[in-house]
Amino acid sequence: MRVQFGDGTDNVGWYSPRPDEPIVRNVRLHGFTDSINPRTVSRRGYSLASNAVVLRDNGSTYRIPDGARALIEAVIVAILKDWRQRPDREELLLAAARLTAEGNATYERRCAEKLEAELESVRSDRAAARRRIHQVAGLVRRRQPAVMPPVQTTVSLPFFDRQGTRMGVLRIREKEVGAVPGRVVYEVEGSRVLGSFTVGPDLYDRSTAVPQGIYISYGQPASSTAWPSWRACVDEPTVNGVQLSGGWSHGGRSDDITATSPDYLPASVRLGPTTSTSAPAATTRRASAVLRALALHYLARRDVDALRIAAGKHRAADTRAAARSELDRLRGRERHLVAAVRRHRTRERQYLGLLSAASMQEMAPVMQIPQRGRDLRQAAA
Repeated sequence: MRVQFGDGTDNVGWYSPRPDEPIVRNVRLHGFTDSINPRTVSRRGYSLASNAVVLRDNGSTYRIPDGARALIEAVIVAILKDWRQRPDREELLLAAARLTAEGNATYERRCAEKLEAELESVRSDRAAARRRIHQVAGLVRRRQPAVMPPVQTTVSLPFFDRQGTRMGVLRIREKEVGAVPGRVVYEVEGSRVLGSFTVGPDLYDRSTAVPQGIYISYGQPASSTAWPSWRACVDEPTVNGVQLSGGWSHGGRSDDITATSPDYLPASVRLGPTTSTSAPAATTRRASAVLRALALHYLARRDVDALRIAAGKHRAADTRAAARSELDRLRGRERHLVAAVRRHRTRERQYLGLLSAASMQEMAPVMQIPQRGRDLRQAAA
């Protein structure tokens, strides 16, 4: 319950008095109390909230003096105890509930609809996770298509900046194919570029059994077991005389890669075993052009699908574990959402039931406050 000082149901300004506000020890009380539980209300356990103040005639407010505070707290306790014993208390509560039932029903419906939309998305993601587990099982049983051996001849590969201006020609040669499943190591030389690059499907794509996208690392993996740690790469390339480390991850589809986009790609300079910093702008610009050219060259291979399948087989256990973990998480989220939707829909029906009952019959008349002849002193005693 909440006790308001003064009469009226309309909202008033903080400095505007309500009609018939109580005068206690020669001060006029303004505002309202905090929320109070009438079943446990006691003078010792209750204190007025900051929303209850003394209002002067000039509109200014100040804290309720201790004497007036003690007296009004006693009055409030007496009023609430008396209210709790009213024979029509249930009817009063029902009337209050009906007063806000329409707005509350709308709120509950909106909450339920929002959660139902999320629930639909979660169920779709859950079905996708189950399909991914089945796809991985099928991929493991699938026969590996043939992968082309390294081409020993050198290929000239032009590369361009993001405006389409030609930056030079790279001479590339395939050093290894499939030493790390799905990946090709290129030895690159020319136009202020020298060193190795390793190109393959995206390392971090766990959304499909057969990985898509592109990942290019600066350097050659020291071993297949150490992959994908960039600290384990050897023969890291130099661009503009700057040795680069790390790599470029391009998740999802790779058909948006062109000779001029994406604009700027990662180019890091190693500072220590676990630290690095960004390369100079000119080096980043040239390295980005090299990465785009190598990605397009890899994607044009006739055996690119076979390389992707090889990468998917290689990490099938990790993909399956990630899908199962995601499935467990989605199941828990689905249970939570189903319970939340049920709660909101139940409350919506309850509020609509109050409105329906109010439209079918008139509310019972509210009893008048009995005249008990109490004054403030009797109430505070």
